Amino acid sequence: MTERLTRAVRDVLTRPPRHVAGVVARERAILALVVPLAFLEAALDGMLTLSYRFLIDRAIVPGDRRALVAILAVLAAAVAGAAGLALWRDRVYVRWVARAVAAVRSAIFDHAQRLPVSYYAAHGSGDVRSRLSSDVAWLEAWLVGAVNTLLLPALSVLVGMALLVYLLPWQMAVAGILIWPLALIGPRIVAPRAGAAAYEQKAAETALLGEADEALAAHRVIKAYELFDAVGARFDAALGTLSARLARAGRLATLVERTTVISIYLVQVAAIAVAGDLAYERQLSLGAFIAFITVFWSLGWSIVVLARSAPSLVAAAASVRRVDELLAEPADSAETGGDAAPAIRDSLALDGVTFGYDPGRPVLRDASLRIPRGAYVAIVGPSGSGKSSVLNLLARFYEPQQGAVRLDGADIRRYSTRTLRARMGFVFQDSVLFSASVRDNVRLGRLDATDADVEAAARAAEIHDFVTSLPRGYDTPVSAATLSGGQRQRLAIARALVRDPAVLVLDEATAALDPVAEAAINATLRRAGRGRTTIAVTHRLGTVVDADLILVLRDGRIVEQGTHGALLALDGEYAGMWRRQEGITVSGDGNTAQVRPQRLELNPMLRPLAGQLGTLATRFVARRAAAGEVVVRQGDPGDRFYLIVRGVVTVTREQPTGQPVELGRLADGDEFGELALLRDAPRNATVTARTDCLFLTLSRADFLALLEQAPDARAHVEAVARARLAGS
Repeated sequence: MTERLTRAVRDVLTRPPRHVAGVVARERAILALVVPLAFLEAALDGMLTLSYRFLIDRAIVPGDRRALVAILAVLAAAVAGAAGLALWRDRVYVRWVARAVAAVRSAIFDHAQRLPVSYYAAHGSGDVRSRLSSDVAWLEAWLVGAVNTLLLPALSVLVGMALLVYLLPWQMAVAGILIWPLALIGPRIVAPRAGAAAYEQKAAETALLGEADEALAAHRVIKAYELFDAVGARFDAALGTLSARLARAGRLATLVERTTVISIYLVQVAAIAVAGDLAYERQLSLGAFIAFITVFWSLGWSIVVLARSAPSLVAAAASVRRVDELLAEPADSAETGGDAAPAIRDSLALDGVTFGYDPGRPVLRDASLRIPRGAYVAIVGPSGSGKSSVLNLLARFYEPQQGAVRLDGADIRRYSTRTLRARMGFVFQDSVLFSASVRDNVRLGRLDATDADVEAAARAAEIHDFVTSLPRGYDTPVSAATLSGGQRQRLAIARALVRDPAVLVLDEATAALDPVAEAAINATLRRAGRGRTTIAVTHRLGTVVDADLILVLRDGRIVEQGTHGALLALDGEYAGMWRRQEGITVSGDGNTAQVRPQRLELNPMLRPLAGQLGTLATRFVARRAAAGEVVVRQGDPGDRFYLIVRGVVTVTREQPTGQPVELGRLADGDEFGELALLRDAPRNATVTARTDCLFLTLSRADFLALLEQAPDARAHVEAVARARLAGS
């Protein structure tokens, strides 16, 4: 077991989880009853043990029946009373545990809502979910058993030591008390290793659940590509790791208990030998001898129970530490304080903003832009250029490292986020629906909206007729599975419009829709945006040709701005992006596409085949990829060229250390894999679909067959390929 894990176990046992303790302490009043009642039960157990001395020495040996009856009557009354109090204590304690655990879960949930967006970007929502469920479950299970496995045995040890002092001469009593630490030598050696093994077991359980979650979320991809065996192999590998760690943790946990029991047996044999000799020499009465042996046995058993609780204590302590770490995370400072944000009179603007999710790697660099009040402004650019970051800053999901975001010239950090966002309506690419009715899903945009407000927003989103056709109209329960992508997005638009926002924020709002639904939604958004400031981030240029202002980002800077016509006339960044996208047409259902010969001329490797580009265009084959699917894998044979029709992909390359490094992202109109058309070489990077994607692909066989018909062009193509290889 590594020293790092051993230190981690010691850390969770020695550093108090003050945030969790603070939450649990709100329900601490009941402990004022539980602890005394537990002590009463431990004292009763000690009294029963001590009764052996009085029964033997004062009733049985002298033959005094009256004393026998009196002692037994006192014991019976004490047992009945203590049992009743114990039952009542357990009932009260379990209720306390339920309230305390509920308070912890509530604290986690409430705090999670106030964490900054950056926390979820770094950890994911699954991190919070695991702490809210499995970690709190460990705490709950340990608390439920804490009285019987920790509190009562500990109190019994104290009572037993007090009885030793009573039964023996003080010198022998002290010796008897001091000998017990010898029984803990074995567990002291093994316990850190057992705790560390439990820590690793928990990590393996998390990894196994991660594999299961990933497979369940991607069940459509698994079915579509018959990946049952491959996914099963990954799950079995994780399961094998967990089984091995579970076996090791179980073996060490058992060893902790076994070493404790063996040590206790040795101590007890020594104690019996000493006490037996004293009784033989008549220095100890028979009753005192029996009581002493019973006390020693009770002490040993209490220590065994404590030893058995150690592994569960370590696991629970690790879970509590994870919960405490979450509660210790600072809440989003932007969520509290500030003046009320005024209505926009002039503009929203970025003023010399530098920003990065990792401060050492800026996404925006000294970016300045102005969004006039009432204008329809589109922000475009390659993937990773900083488009969505602009929206994150305008909504104060993040703060800039340098510069300022300004509302009518004032830094928006002076305003409360609640009032700032109340003036904005958001439509994201992923239209989240809650398990609720249509009415309640729309009303989430403004909780005090009336039924008339909800209906008006639905009409503006042009989904009212569909809603009224549902079995229960606006009261019909809906979910992501019961509605089409276009219907879900229209509900998201209605949710944004119900708050009558001055600013409508659209973050790739139609990227996941087929062309027909996309065109319809865009028309709705244009109508809904009249009289409002509309800010649309997109990588699909055909949706923003009528924007009042188009801002073009590259590498975190505004490189061009103007209307669609003006930017085409510049023949710069925007014009190049337009030509790459405009030469591709997509079918209405979004499943197939065609590329024009003029579009193929933009690729230097294909340009020499000018006379054959019409034929070449017919050789492209459509291929779809679901979000998360690996399109090409580094090291696999390359035999195909890809043209991205719709969607976003991530390009990564594995380093010698085995860790992948993201090289960039590609989107509509971008290409990859040209060299595979000429050479049978392995892929030098992995390309993964970030969203649902549609590609047009050209095989090497089709390309070479056409190249054979144009021998003069081959030399030019080879020259371009050599130049590409030299520059890569």
